[in-house]
Amino acid sequence: MAIVKKKLDAGNYNLKDQVVNINRVTKVVKGGKNMSFAALVVIGDPATGVVGYGSGKAKEVPRRSARGLNRPRRT
Repeated sequence: MAIVKKKLDAGNYNLKDQVVNINRVTKVVKGGKNMSFAALVVIGDPATGVVGYGSGKAKEVPRRSARGLNRPRRT
């Protein structure tokens, strides 16, 4: 059985977003430690049951949330 995935228009829904998890990721390199943040964000409309999720990585905390929100809004 094939799964059919349809695109939804985000403008038709009352979307609410929630940050589920924030991870601090550290990579050890020759010059020291590189630190970045990864976030898991869930976005959806509770009235219609439409849900999407996205993840984002960035060097600063506010930017990673914005990146995490971009992915579920597109699909």
